[in-house]
Amino acid sequence: MEWKNEYSVGILEIDDQHKLLLRSFTTVEESIKLGEGWSNTHYAILELNQLARMHFTFEEAIMHMFGYPEAEAHKKEHQHFFIRMANIERHSLKKSAEVEMVQFLRGWLTSHILGSDRGYAEHIFAGAQVVRSNHDSLIHTD
Repeated sequence: MEWKNEYSVGILEIDDQHKLLLRSFTTVEESIKLGEGWSNTHYAILELNQLARMHFTFEEAIMHMFGYPEAEAHKKEHQHFFIRMANIERHSLKKSAEVEMVQFLRGWLTSHILGSDRGYAEHIFAGAQVVRSNHDSLIHTD
């Protein structure tokens, strides 16, 4: 699965992370296609999960920082991703699970990037301000 310009959300760091996720997915997909065995495929899945955790944490921090109103729904999509990945990982010794995994990942990554991720990027580009902390609560006077 290759990066396409249409996947860009317009935020360099997010786009770079999406590119890493797509490359990691491609490693999983190629491992399955080449029949490299459970060990290589499992390692590729673990790497993809690790990259996804890092990326989702980063995204969720940005959404919180800019007060994105759909942040909780977006976070639930991330949680759903990991639930599905855990199920797929447990069952990936079966050939059918490998096909299911590739189909799920390909569909999820593209629809999430093209849909949900665009939402918070558009929120930011529409002029969202960084949510400021209440300075009064940070100052202690005795």
